[in-house]
Amino acid sequence: MRALRALILALAFPTLGGASEEMSDGNSAGDLEGVEQMVVYGVRTGELDRVPGAATNLIFADDFVAEHKSLTDLLSETEGISVRRFGGAGDRSEISIRGSSASQVVITLDGARANSLLTGGFDLSRICLPLLERVEITRGAGTTAEGSGAVGGVVNIVTRGAIDGPETRLAFSGGSFETFEGSLVHSDTIGEIDFTVGYCGFETEGDFEFSRPTEIIAGVPATFAHPTAIRLNNDRVQHGGTFGLHFPLGSGEVGVSNYTVYSSGGEPGIDSGNGASAGQALEARSRDLSTLNQLGWTGSSPMGVEGDFQAAFYHRFESSSFRNPIVTFRPPIDVEVHLSTFGARLEDTWDGNILDQAHQTDINVDFAHDRLSSTEQSPRERPRLGAALSEALTLFDERLVLSAGVRVDWTQGFGVQGLPSFGVVVSPFPWVRIRAQAGRAYRAPNFDELFHPDEGFIRGNADLLPEDAWNFGAGLEVRFARIGILSKIDLRAGWFRREIDESILWVLVNADTIAPINTGSATTDGFELSAAFNLIRLLRISANHTETQSRRDLTGKRLSGQPSHETSARVQLGHQEAWKLIGEVQRVGVIFVDEGGGRRLPARTIWNASAAVNLAEMPWLPFKGVPTDLWLFVEIDNITDKAVRDVRSFPQPGRHLTGGLEVVW
Repeated sequence: MRALRALILALAFPTLGGASEEMSDGNSAGDLEGVEQMVVYGVRTGELDRVPGAATNLIFADDFVAEHKSLTDLLSETEGISVRRFGGAGDRSEISIRGSSASQVVITLDGARANSLLTGGFDLSRICLPLLERVEITRGAGTTAEGSGAVGGVVNIVTRGAIDGPETRLAFSGGSFETFEGSLVHSDTIGEIDFTVGYCGFETEGDFEFSRPTEIIAGVPATFAHPTAIRLNNDRVQHGGTFGLHFPLGSGEVGVSNYTVYSSGGEPGIDSGNGASAGQALEARSRDLSTLNQLGWTGSSPMGVEGDFQAAFYHRFESSSFRNPIVTFRPPIDVEVHLSTFGARLEDTWDGNILDQAHQTDINVDFAHDRLSSTEQSPRERPRLGAALSEALTLFDERLVLSAGVRVDWTQGFGVQGLPSFGVVVSPFPWVRIRAQAGRAYRAPNFDELFHPDEGFIRGNADLLPEDAWNFGAGLEVRFARIGILSKIDLRAGWFRREIDESILWVLVNADTIAPINTGSATTDGFELSAAFNLIRLLRISANHTETQSRRDLTGKRLSGQPSHETSARVQLGHQEAWKLIGEVQRVGVIFVDEGGGRRLPARTIWNASAAVNLAEMPWLPFKGVPTDLWLFVEIDNITDKAVRDVRSFPQPGRHLTGGLEVVW
């Protein structure tokens, strides 16, 4: 009975549970000799981290040290996000947020737009995770800040900056299919100048064995004559580098940055044939170079009020080439494309009070001029201009935040668009947060959709209309320090809905030709769930689940390319700073190859595992202090050697092993 009363008191008054826990962990047992002791696990609330907006979450790269993660991996394991991989390491991968296409997600690098002018998408494999500090993910309602393209959301990739004192990071790994990666990042402060410089290199033969696809066509499995094949002409070399410099100027700070990546390799294409080569292109090669330069100044607002002012200018250049001397029923292909964007952005933030309540006004204006030149088509240019006003009012000691904004966006050829957005964040307690948002979005067609040259089997469509959408979303976040034997508990749940008109899809417009058309209206809705907790001090368990239903409004048919559900789970045993054993599983549902699911890719479950130890934390080894960290790790992916495809004719590798080290000093 006394134990029952103690439990009731602990649940009713969380601090009692905390006090009991502290007593059980202390060294006061001797003081209580002869007294009956009870360990009481109650409920103790926590405190949620501050977030940048009503629909934004953060991922920090250092949370996954010595795990050989890529940006693609981190995003694919996040609720609400799906990633389409077009092969193995070094091959193209694209993001989808809440059922969007890749061109409906804006990717920014340190705040500057990085999406391809040609396709509208972004290749995640061109970003090296050791060069990054964090990733900021905004689901839905991102057009107030970014304008055209942010139908699904916005992902801002933030590169590493200087910290207090010098720091150097070195990483190297090698693994299956003759795959090697290495990176080196150094940051320091000299006088009043902070700088960071980094390099990341990658090389692979990519010659993995894969299973030929088994599709379900009208309920009947369809297979190839040979059940397996080798991925041929899949080698790739990639080099990436980043540079950042900050120094004071006047009342503010100047920032200069550069991110450059070069990639070259084979392009095996689709595995569509029945022969020994599985129909792969054995001589096709590609090469691309992209660079993003920024110059900015940050300081106090010139309006004489409390707040910040930012002015930034950027230039992005992309050059790519593709050559295939052997093409069936066509002349050889030799194409070069050059893309460039020059842009500028001004942002002024005013902090003030209205009736003793915190109030913030944000005004930004941005301009960009896009240019395309290609051996395939005539040169193209397109200017873009946007201006946005956002207001945020904080009430009741930050328990309620109301926000609203509107953006006026102009893209040459598509007129002026007004893009309103609304958001609310309710935090009745430090451990509970409710978020909701709504906003209009649109996307102007990209150069490829408009102007792809007529090659007989594929062409563009200059008469396309912009995609027009409304996004709605709501979510709940809860954090507990302890519930019974569980500690550090984070729970999240969210609902979303997108209503889009004039969707743009590439479809067969006649018996022989593919072209983009506006296919009318479609609706996507679903929900996201996430949970993480410590079962014991050294054992953390996390999982998330996303359900997405996308359908054409006219026919009610489910759209292609996206799984209806994805589930990820992770178990980590160990001390985050010293050692860890990790097991992961990801379940991906059936992917429709065509609308309605006449053809589909089967569901799959993938298991991964890794182990890492930090020798610098081992007291019996002579590494304490210098270096700060010395991690050794080994990782095995796709343990059960499952056949994996996100896209019908682009296989991914089966079981593969990687080992390496990461050093910080």
